[in-house]
Amino acid sequence: MNWTGLWNRLWRLIDMPGDCYFGGPRFLNVVREINMDLPQYGDLMESLRLAGRSTSRRDYFRDIFMELHEEQRVRVVAAILEQVQHCDPVVVAEIRAILAGGAAGPVGVVPAEHWNAERLNRLLGDIDAAIAAAQYDRAVGLAYTCLEGFYGAFFRAQAPGQAAPNEIIALSRWVRDHLRATIADYPDEVLNLVGQTAHAVDRARNRFSEAHFAGEAGRWLATYMRDLVNSQVRLLLHFM
Repeated sequence: MNWTGLWNRLWRLIDMPGDCYFGGPRFLNVVREINMDLPQYGDLMESLRLAGRSTSRRDYFRDIFMELHEEQRVRVVAAILEQVQHCDPVVVAEIRAILAGGAAGPVGVVPAEHWNAERLNRLLGDIDAAIAAAQYDRAVGLAYTCLEGFYGAFFRAQAPGQAAPNEIIALSRWVRDHLRATIADYPDEVLNLVGQTAHAVDRARNRFSEAHFAGEAGRWLATYMRDLVNSQVRLLLHFM
């Protein structure tokens, strides 16, 4: 994990003026949710001064972050991104890519009446964080939840008032057929990927429940499922 590169990007976000800015107490409160032993702001400043260590935000923020275990760092980053993901979507995507070891996912804006945008962005970030923490079965489960939820959002946006199919395969068929009817210039091979992705994510989730995937095999499968879901979200966002 390129923690230095990740931290430099995170610092750029939390050093922005306005509601993205993290002062000492705000940063410490986030970290304290993960590490309950962290002192309060005043006590921490006093201990740093007594030890002759820097009390500048940039220095002691980084020291506290780097002293955490890797899993704790992932959780801290995920918690901070939830608060600042609107500040600079490009930098947020870069951080998530570093966490996941792969390509960054999209940052979606979905009308609240169809599916909450905050929920979408949180799920995409949680998939990356789960992969970074080697929780591959959770990552695949979240990919399934994200894709099914977004297919449902697309249905509600395009067919308001109608009852949506109640499972991912049927939803994907409706989405594919709707796109085929409204954008006839798209090749069938492209639109067929909507259904094929749903089948792949559904099958991957079932396989994780039947057999234990670990190591590189588990990471590869979870990462591939995330990338498939991200591709479908990008496509459907274009037509929402």
